[in-house]
Amino acid sequence: MEDLLRGYNLEELIPMFAGTMVTLLGQYISIIIIFFIVLVVAATAFVKYTYGYWKRMKVPCFEPSFPFGNSDSLIPKGIAIGLISKKFYDQFKGTGQKLGGIFMGIQPYLVVVGPEQIKDVLIKDFQHFTDRGVYYTEREPLSVHLFSQPGAAWRNSRTKFTSVFTSAKMKAMFQTILNCSEGLKGAMEKCVEQKTDADVDMQEVAACYTTDSIGSCAFGIECNSFKHPDAEFRKMGRKLLTEFSLKDRLNLFLAIYAPSVSQKFGVRNIQREVSDFFVKTVNDIVSYREKNELRRNDFLQLLIDVKNSDEKLSMNELVGQAFVFFAAGFETSSTATTMTLFEVSRKQELQEKLRREILEVLRKHDNKITYDAIAEMKYLGQAVDETLRIWPPVQTLTRVCTKDYIFKNFDIKVEKGIPIMIPVTALHHDPEYWPDPDRWDPDRFSEENKQNRQLLTYLPFGDGPRNCIGLRFGLLQTKIALITVLSNYRVTLSPQTVTPLGRDPETFVLTTKNRIYRRLERV
Repeated sequence: MEDLLRGYNLEELIPMFAGTMVTLLGQYISIIIIFFIVLVVAATAFVKYTYGYWKRMKVPCFEPSFPFGNSDSLIPKGIAIGLISKKFYDQFKGTGQKLGGIFMGIQPYLVVVGPEQIKDVLIKDFQHFTDRGVYYTEREPLSVHLFSQPGAAWRNSRTKFTSVFTSAKMKAMFQTILNCSEGLKGAMEKCVEQKTDADVDMQEVAACYTTDSIGSCAFGIECNSFKHPDAEFRKMGRKLLTEFSLKDRLNLFLAIYAPSVSQKFGVRNIQREVSDFFVKTVNDIVSYREKNELRRNDFLQLLIDVKNSDEKLSMNELVGQAFVFFAAGFETSSTATTMTLFEVSRKQELQEKLRREILEVLRKHDNKITYDAIAEMKYLGQAVDETLRIWPPVQTLTRVCTKDYIFKNFDIKVEKGIPIMIPVTALHHDPEYWPDPDRWDPDRFSEENKQNRQLLTYLPFGDGPRNCIGLRFGLLQTKIALITVLSNYRVTLSPQTVTPLGRDPETFVLTTKNRIYRRLERV
C-alpha cells in the first residue's frame, strides 16, 4: 500500500478520491432516475393500453380514470356492489346500449343491460359463462363451495346436492323449521306482554330466528339465539357479514383485484375466527355422529351420506358446503322477512288482506301451519316475491366468460376470462319493466301479471343452471316467519324508524342504512 501511495501527496489524493465518489454517486442517481422514469412511462403505457381494451373490442364504454377505473373507489363498497352496478346500468340504458364495458380498478368488466343478452349469459349460452368468478382458495375450506366452485368442480357438486333440495327433502325439514318459529313467537309475545311502546328491532329478531333455523336444519344444533343473543352461531353470523378488521379488508381487496396471486399465497377471504369456528364445529359433529352411529333429519346428515357413498365427498368439501348453506340462508331469509314486514307496516290495508288469507287457509288446516297450507297462500307468495323485487338480498350477479363468445346481432366479442356484471337491483327498479318501481304491490306477481312480464327482469335467485339451489328452503323459512307474526300480531312502523331507509353500501347482502323498528299489537 505504501508503495502504491508513494509519490502521491495525501492532501491532493483526498479531494481526488472524493471527486471520484461524487461522480460515481451522480452516475448511480442518474441511473435510478432514468430507471424510475422508464418505470413510470412503462406503467403509464400499460394503464393506457389496458384502459383502451373496450375501445379495441369495439364495445360501448365510458372513459375510465386511474386508479379507480369507472368505480367511485378502488375498493368496492360492499362485495355485492349493488349501488355501483346500478349506476353503470343507468348510464348505459340512458344511452340506449344493451351491453357496455367498464373498469373496476384496471380490471375490465362487461355490464349486461338487455334482458335478451342476460338470457344468453345465464341460460341460452350458459356453456360460455359457467363460472361466477367468486374467489376461493383450497387453503380456506369455507371458501370452496357451490357458490364459488368453477366449471367441472361445480357441476360435480351440483349433481351431488340437487337431490338435497327437492320438495320431498323440504317437507322432511319442515317441522324442524317450524319448531324454530316458536322462539320467534315467544320473542314477539314477550314484547306485547310488556304493555309498553317498546320498539322491536325486527332485523335482529328475524336474524335470531333464521340462525336457529339454519343451525338446526344444517348442523343439528339448537342455537337458542333468542335466549342467548351472544350464542356462538349468532355471533359468528354477525361477524361474518359486518365485522371486518383492517387485515380482513386488505384480504378482501386482494381477493377481488388480484385473485390469481391471492390463490397462490392462500389469502383468506373469510375471518380466521369464523373459519376456525365452523371447521371445528362441523368436524366435531360429523365425528360424533359417525362414532355413535347417530342420524338426524338435517342438511348435514345428507352431506354425510354423500360423503360415505360411492360419490365421495372430502371433509373439506363437506365443511365448505355446510358453511355456505348457513351463510347464504340465514341473512337473506331474515332480510326478506324484515323487509316484507316493513312494507306491510306502511300499507295496513294490504297487511289486512294478507292476514285474512293466512287465517282463512289456516282454518282449513285445523289452525296449524303445514307445508300444504303454505302452498295454498298465493297472496303471501306474491308479497314475498314483490319484496324480493324491491329489496333483492343479492344485488348483482356475476359470471366469467369461460370460452370466447360473440353476442349475436352486436358483433361484440367477449374474451375468455372477462368478468360479467348483471345489475339485479337496477333491473328490479327499471320503470320500463316495473311501472312506479318503488311502490310495493304484490299484485304485480298475480298469475295474470306474471304471464305478461318481460322475462329475465326478475332475478332474486339468479336464473339458469347456476341459480340459487336453496331457494325453496329460503322461501319456506321466510313464509313460516311471516305467518307466525302476521297471524298473531298487527304490525305498525315505529316513529323511531327513519325513512327513506337507504341501502348500506358496505355489506355483503342488502342491508338498510337505517334500522327498522316496529310495534306489535295482538290480533
